[in-house]
Parts: sequence; C-alpha cells; structure tokens
Amino acid sequence: MGSRAWCGILLAVAVGPALAAEFPLRPYTDPEQLQVPWPKHSHYRQPWRAFLETRSGAEFAGGIGINFNVPENEDLAARLLAEAGFTAARIEIGWGQVRWDESGFRDPERIRRRLDACRAHGLRPTILLNAHHGVPCPVRFEERRVTAGAPKGSRTVRLDSVAGSEPGRCGLSNLTEYVAAQVFVTAVDTATGECALSAPLPRDLAAEEKILLATLKYLPAHPVGTPEFEETASGWERYTGLVLETLRTAAIEDFDIEIWNELSFGSRFLGTHGINQYYEPPKARFGTDFLNPGGHAWEIGRRTVELVTRRAPRAACIWGFSNTTFFHTRVDRLPPGMGGQSYHPYGTGTRRMPEREQAPKEPWRCLEGFVPTHDIRMPEGWAHTFLQTESLMRLLHPEARRNRPEGSGDFRHCMTEHGVVPAECGIHDEAGCWDLKTRCALRSFCFWLNKGVAVLHYYCAYDGKPGGMGLLPCALPSLAVDAGFADVATPPLAALRRLTGAFARSVPVAAPVQLAVEEGTALTEGRKVFEGDGEHPPLWERELLAVLPFQVSPDRFVVAVYVMTYDITSPMPEMPWRLVLGNVPEGVVLHRLYDPLQDREVPVRGLPGAAPGRLGIELPVADTPRLLELERPPVP
Repeated sequence: MGSRAWCGILLAVAVGPALAAEFPLRPYTDPEQLQVPWPKHSHYRQPWRAFLETRSGAEFAGGIGINFNVPENEDLAARLLAEAGFTAARIEIGWGQVRWDESGFRDPERIRRRLDACRAHGLRPTILLNAHHGVPCPVRFEERRVTAGAPKGSRTVRLDSVAGSEPGRCGLSNLTEYVAAQVFVTAVDTATGECALSAPLPRDLAAEEKILLATLKYLPAHPVGTPEFEETASGWERYTGLVLETLRTAAIEDFDIEIWNELSFGSRFLGTHGINQYYEPPKARFGTDFLNPGGHAWEIGRRTVELVTRRAPRAACIWGFSNTTFFHTRVDRLPPGMGGQSYHPYGTGTRRMPEREQAPKEPWRCLEGFVPTHDIRMPEGWAHTFLQTESLMRLLHPEARRNRPEGSGDFRHCMTEHGVVPAECGIHDEAGCWDLKTRCALRSFCFWLNKGVAVLHYYCAYDGKPGGMGLLPCALPSLAVDAGFADVATPPLAALRRLTGAFARSVPVAAPVQLAVEEGTALTEGRKVFEGDGEHPPLWERELLAVLPFQVSPDRFVVAVYVMTYDITSPMPEMPWRLVLGNVPEGVVLHRLYDPLQDREVPVRGLPGAAPGRLGIELPVADTPRLLELERPPVP
C-alpha cells in the first residue's frame, strides 16, 4: 500500500508519561480526497477536505434561506424567520396559477401577501417558475362521466359529453397520478361521445365513473423550431412577464428567478420527452438533448434570461433543471447570462449499506472494491461525499466555481431545497423530531455555506405536524400576529437565531484572510463509522473533523467546528481535539467557544508558545457545530 493510499487514515502516537494517545489528521486539507475519477465512488474519500476556504461572514448571513410555503399568517411567519436570521425566501409562482385569459393570477392576493411579508422583513425572494404537470399552464377542468366501461389498454373511451372538446388540446386527467391531460383525446365522435386516445388507458375505467377532462392552453414541449414549441414558449414568456410585473408592483427589485423545479418530480410537461410522454407511439422527433443548446428546456431558459435581463436588470436567473441532475449540463454550456444553478441534495434519510451501494452490479466502480455495512443518516445529505460519484464537491471546489456561462458575471451555486423528514431517520416522537431538525439545520447551514453554496433555502418553513419538515410552529395559522419570538419559537428557530447571532456584526470582506489548519489532532480514539476487513481499514469518526472558517470583519473570525458523524441519531460523546490554525492575522486571539445548540460557552484552552501567525487551541468537539470565535481586541 502506498504512503498516500488511505488519505485521512489517522496515526496513533504515544506521548507523555501517561502514554496518552494522539491521532493526527495528516494533512487536514488534502487535495487527494477529491481524486475519484468519474464514474467511480468511494466509501473512504472525504472530498470536502480537498480544500479549505475562509468565506465571508456577510455572505453566510445573506445565505440563510427558507422555502416560504406558509398557508396564512404570512407576516408573522416572515417576522419569526427574520428574527431567526433568515434573509432569503423561495416562493413558487407556477404557470398553472395563471388565469385562462392570461390577465393575471388566480389568487393574486395570496401571492401579494407573501411578497409584502418578504419585503417588510428583509427576505430576498427567489421566485420559482415551474410548470408542474398536475396543472402545468392555464387549464380548464370539466367533469365528465364515462358512459361505457373501458378496460386498461383501450384506445377509446365514451363520455357523456364531448361538447367543447378540442382534440389534441384536451385529455383525461389523474388516471394513475396527478397529471392534467395524462392521455390526450385525439378525435371525437360527437354523435356517440366516443373519444380516440393518444395512448392506451393505464387502468380500467368503469361505466358511470366520473373523470376530469383538462383542456390545456399550451401544449407540452415540442422540438424547438416547430409552431407548437413557439406557441408554448411565447406563453411561458407571457407568464414570466406576469411574475415580473407582480414583483414590480410589490416594489421588489432585488430577487432571483429560478427556472424549473426538479426533473424527478412533476416534469412531464417540459421534461425529457415533452409531448411524447403523453403519446404512444411518440408524436414528435426530438433530435437534440433537451437541456443542451438547441433543446427545448435550454431554449426556454435562454429566452427567460433575456426577458428577465431586459425587464429586471438587478435580478439573477438560476438554472433549476440541475436540482436533481447536477451534471447534466456543463456550467459553461448553460444559456448565456445565466446567473447560477441550483441543487436539491437531500439524502438525509436512512441509507443502508451495502443495500444502497451505487452500481452494485458494476463493482469496478467502487474505488476501494470494498462496501462496508452501516447505516447513514447525515444532516448534510450524501452529495458532499463520494458515496455516489455525483459529489457536489466536483462543482463547488474553488477552481470549479470559476466556470461560468458565456456573458455571466457573478455565477452562484444555490441550494434551493434541503431538509430532513424525521420518519425517514426512524424518529417519530415530537421532541425527537424537533431535535433532529435542529441538528440538521445547524450542520447544513454551516457546512454548505462554507463549501461554496451562495444561499441555502431550507425545506421548509411550515408543516402542520412536528414530524413534518417545517421549522415554524405548527400552530402558526392560529397565532396572534404580534406573538413574541421567545413565546412561540421552535427549537430549530431558536438555535438558528443563536447561530446567526454570531454573524450579526458581519461586514462585507472582499478578500477574506485564508486561515489554515496546520494541525488537527484527536486526543482520543473515538468511535468507528464502520468496520473494515482484512484488506481495508475501518473509517473512524475522528477522520471527519469539519473546520469551517468565516471572516465576519477585518478583526473577527467565526470558525464552525464539529465532527461530521454519519448517523446523527446516535449522539457522539464530546471528543477532545488540538487545533493549530495558521495564517492568523497579527493580534487576533481566541475569544471563546460557543455552542448554539445548547446556548452555552464551552471551556476552551489556548496553547502557549505558538509562532507568529499560528494559534494553538485545545477544545472539546461535538457532532453539531460549535463556534470558535477569534478576534483582535480593541486598542484601549
């Protein structure tokens, strides 16, 4: 085995008369951790340790976002979130909310309440443009009755009325899932009510059964250059214009526009196969990949950027087709002027190995050729590891972040959804659910906003049950609008308020001082993440130390430190560590170690005798972030 074959494996060294064990990380920052060739994956490599970067504290404070899905009491919700430190809010205004005559939205008051609440409490909106196939665009729904039973696989069905039905534009909805016009009507016999269908019925229809007939204002995606595509694209632009006008009338000038939400969810209308998702055999021939130049989704994105740039020059457009397909379109091939792309990493629920091994039928794709047995429940998800080859660290390390589309200035990597479902981690009691969401939020914000994500919109603001994903109090709809934060805040909101409070005095720092971890030494053996075998070593929790520095002002740093355990439901005992930080500015000294989870200062010891520019510290590290605060004392 080569000397660097197992990067990050710790060495035990006996020191001192008591023979105390020490386990140094050598080195802490190790570029080899990122060296996993595509499409291989690894159970040992920690790609986030391939680089260390001091980020701006002001950027951290500006990156605390939330999916603002509140059903009512919007002003109280926005105030509570703002008091917890949130500064950004993601709001979906779907194409399906547009009236049939395209004069405006079907519920403009609700949209306006959300926007007004964001403006009043300093939450920068990210507006999601989307065409979920349940109601993808302006739609007319009418109830019909099946007059004769039609078996699964039938290509015709008889309805009690075909009046007003427009073949090729209307269809049977919600037959097996929530899809408007899931099967199109292609021809009608007005005398008998018999309708020819674009595809075989996916289930039996019983006589007298009631179904919804949907008429779509615009057709699902066709190839670029066809009249059908031009009609749909023009409708999308009118919809985008309505969104921009709504923001203008709400006096909001600083916002982001996210184009699309996930290709794994609700994406028949504008997804991979467009109109062919509704027809069997396929109706159209797509000659170009839909997410690359010349493809239908790419072209929709290009036109959206052009429109937004003309109408709202202070806004930025974000490529949302990357949410679940991080690498489908190369960053430099995105539509010109695109200002960022977004991700939904999730992966926070239980992931059992070896059952969830990536590509189990292609064992050559596992870098080490060894699959351990263990359960993973990581608040950061999986996308920062190499459990799958699609590690976001391939896109987020500083060199990769220099890539940008033609004509783009500031290109940002955004995380527009991330969160945890307690039940997916085996947690069901109320207190346990709130505790899990608290730990997940603290770790996620500290980690991702340090590792290159510009804004993280946590999912989500509200859920009516503690076991849901929401962070706001479940009783939000019935709370008084003037309710005090201390009286109603949930555990995650309270902990986030304490976390973001450490960044409250942040000022923009154009070029943060890049701190270094010159020494990171665990002073106890700790626990194993998983066992090895005769040829492969175990992975230890002490190999997962996360040191995440931020500079909040010229004289002050906040460094989040924790052990990135793989199972957040198994609390880790405090682990003593010795850190030696390098490149510390002259006069900057240790101030304190603060735990935002427990709201307490933690005993910490500075080590004497450090050379100039170095700061030695002994501190107890937990499995949630503690904030190591360094500052230059004011001159008396």
